[in-house]
Amino acid sequence: MTFDYAVFGGGVIGAAIFNKFIRKGKSCVLLEREPDLATGATKANSGLIHAGFDAETGTLKARFNVRGNELTEELAKNLKVPFKRTGALVVGNDLEKLNALKARGIANGVKELEIVEGEALRKLAPNLKEDIKYALHAKSAGLISPYMLAIALAEEGVINGGTCKLNFETVSVQEKNGYFEISSPSETIKAKRVINAAGAGFNQISKLLKVEEKPLKFRRGEYIILDKTDFVKLSIFPLPTALGKGILATPTVDGNVLLGPTAEDIESYNTETTTEGIDKILAYIKSTFNNVPLNKNIRQFSGIRVSCGEDFIVEKSKLNESVVLIAGINSPGLSSAPAIAEYVVEELFGEKNKDKTMIAREGYFAEPAGRIVCRCEKIGENEIIRAINAPIPAHTVDAVKRRVRAGMGRCQGGQCMLEVCKLLAKNAGLNLEDVKKESANSFIMQKGEL
Repeated sequence: MTFDYAVFGGGVIGAAIFNKFIRKGKSCVLLEREPDLATGATKANSGLIHAGFDAETGTLKARFNVRGNELTEELAKNLKVPFKRTGALVVGNDLEKLNALKARGIANGVKELEIVEGEALRKLAPNLKEDIKYALHAKSAGLISPYMLAIALAEEGVINGGTCKLNFETVSVQEKNGYFEISSPSETIKAKRVINAAGAGFNQISKLLKVEEKPLKFRRGEYIILDKTDFVKLSIFPLPTALGKGILATPTVDGNVLLGPTAEDIESYNTETTTEGIDKILAYIKSTFNNVPLNKNIRQFSGIRVSCGEDFIVEKSKLNESVVLIAGINSPGLSSAPAIAEYVVEELFGEKNKDKTMIAREGYFAEPAGRIVCRCEKIGENEIIRAINAPIPAHTVDAVKRRVRAGMGRCQGGQCMLEVCKLLAKNAGLNLEDVKKESANSFIMQKGEL
C-alpha cells in the first residue's frame, strides 16, 4: 500500500494530523503499535482544553494552545464528541502573580480573563477554603474526553478514505525511490512523507528514520477519580510552579471529578501509582477545599508527561525534509492538538487547499441502546456492539471502555466486565479466553477458568 503521508503515533496529536491530511484530500495512514488508539499520554491526562494564559508568550505552547482552544468547539461538534466550556480558576492570595498570569494571557491572545474575589469567587467555587481570597477566572477553558477526541478524529479520517493500522510494530524503515518503506513483522507500506508523533516512542522511530533523536524526559502524574459529583463546577488550579500547573480539582466532561496530578520526574516510562503520590494529592486538596467527598473515590491512575526542553518541538528534520518531528508534547498538548495539525499540514507541508466536506461519523449512542450491560453508566448491549464494529474496531475491554464508558462507573467493571468479554468474543470473532484487557498479554481469563 502506498500513501502520500504516514503518521507514527495514535495519540491525539497523531490522530489530529491524520484527520487533517484526509480533510485536505491526501492519502494518509496512521500507524499505532498498540491494539487501540489513545493508550499512552492521551488516555491519562486531565481532559482540559486550557485557555492559554500559562505558557510563555511567544512559544509554540502559547500559539498552539490559544489557536487550539478556538478550533476545539466546532471540531468536537462535528465529531459528535462532548465538549463543555466550563471555565477555569487559578486560585491564591498572591494578587501580583495572578495579575501577571492575566497579563500573559492577554499577550497570548486569551479572551475573557478577569480577577475575581469575594462573593463572585464563592459563587464559582463554593467549596473553596475561606482563607483563599483571589482567583484568575478564564472563561474560555473547557472539558473534553481526550481519548474520545483522538478516536473520533481517526474514525472520521477512516470513514473518509484514510487508513489506520493498529498492532503495527515498526521494525524497519528504508528510503527508496522517493518513498519510505515502513515494515512491521507482517507487512510493508510506503509513504512519500512521514510524521513522527510517537510520543514516548519518538526516539525509537527517529532512529529507524535516521533522523534526529531528542533528550526526552518523563514526569509521572498521579490522579484520584471521584464518582459523579458536583463538588467542583469548573477546573480549579493553584498558582503554577516550575513543575507544572499543580494539583487541581476538575470535573470531567462525563461528570466525574479528577484530583491531581502530582509531578514526579522518573527515569523511564512507569505508570504505577504510589501511596506517596496519593497522599500528596489528598494533603493539597484537603488544604484547599471544604467538604471533599472522598467517599466517592473509585479509582487511582497515573499518566506520563514527556518533555523535551521548555517548549514543544514541531519542526521539519534538518536531516530529511520529508520528515516532521513532533516531540515533548506535554501540557497543553491536548488543547493544542487541532492547531498543531493545522500547522504541520498547512505550513510545514504546504497543503493549503480548502478542507473538503467530510462524511460525518455516527458515533455509538444512536437508539436503541438495547439491554443494559453496564448499570453504573447505563450502557446498552447495542452501544457496545456498535463500538466493537466501529470504523476503528474496539477489540479489547479497555477499547470498549474508552468508547462507551462500560466499566468506568463506580464498580469499575465489577458487574459488567464478563458481559463485555462475551460480547467481544461473539462480535469480534474471538474465543472468550483470547479476550484482552488492553496490551499483548493482558488476558482477562485463562483456559480452564470457564
